[in-house]
Amino acid sequence: MKSRLLLASALFLAIGAARADDGVAVGIGADYSSGDYGSDITTTIWNVPVVGRYTSGNWTFKGVLPWLRVEGDPTVLPGLGNVGTVNPAGRTRGNSGGAVPVATTSSTASGIGDLRLTGTYSFDTGTPLGVDLSTNVKIATADEDKGLGTGANDYGLALDLYGKVGRTTLFGGVGYTRLGESDFIDTNNVFNAGFGAMWAAGVGNLGVGYDWRAAASDTADDRSEVTAFYSIPASDALKWQLYATKGLSDGSPDWGGGASMTYTF
Repeated sequence: MKSRLLLASALFLAIGAARADDGVAVGIGADYSSGDYGSDITTTIWNVPVVGRYTSGNWTFKGVLPWLRVEGDPTVLPGLGNVGTVNPAGRTRGNSGGAVPVATTSSTASGIGDLRLTGTYSFDTGTPLGVDLSTNVKIATADEDKGLGTGANDYGLALDLYGKVGRTTLFGGVGYTRLGESDFIDTNNVFNAGFGAMWAAGVGNLGVGYDWRAAASDTADDRSEVTAFYSIPASDALKWQLYATKGLSDGSPDWGGGASMTYTF
């Protein structure tokens, strides 16, 4: 399951994995989002993901470990929305240092997020159509008492398609994630889908994508959002990407944006 902070990068990488040169790439990003997620409290999330990627032939392996800072409703979790956690410590552990009832006012916490690992196989179809099949796992390294994660591991599968039509690259995909059982949240297994297009713009690439994901719990809403992104090479090895996101439902942040940098060895 894609978290919102990685949506733009995921959309771009989904259409580029099959063409990536063999070797190692590393990256870092900065993402900010803000929204009320259907509650009376605005929640803001800062995310700084560190990314590592290794490509060999048709295989690509990727790991993402973020640092998070979350301020707002204690029942809102990064990447999941308002899941109605009943953790007696909640995010207030990051403020008071003790196990206290979940607050109805804004609270703040920061720390390492969940580690996400992905393995992707890019099929050679013998046609302009590219097909990627991915398996992914979220390892619960985030502190659930700080409201930075669920405290459970997740497992998922995704299928992405992409190809050129004239000067336009079209892409789309579907996925399914089995959310792990949390001690404090009644989670649902979720489907997600997305599609978009990308065009050459100057020395870079300009694109737009739409992403939808089913609600992660009965107290949350489906996620629905659109992202615009621009990727530009600074050199043969270094690439920058800027993006902005607009949420279209209570399950998504009202808005967000960020930048990422990738260096290929």
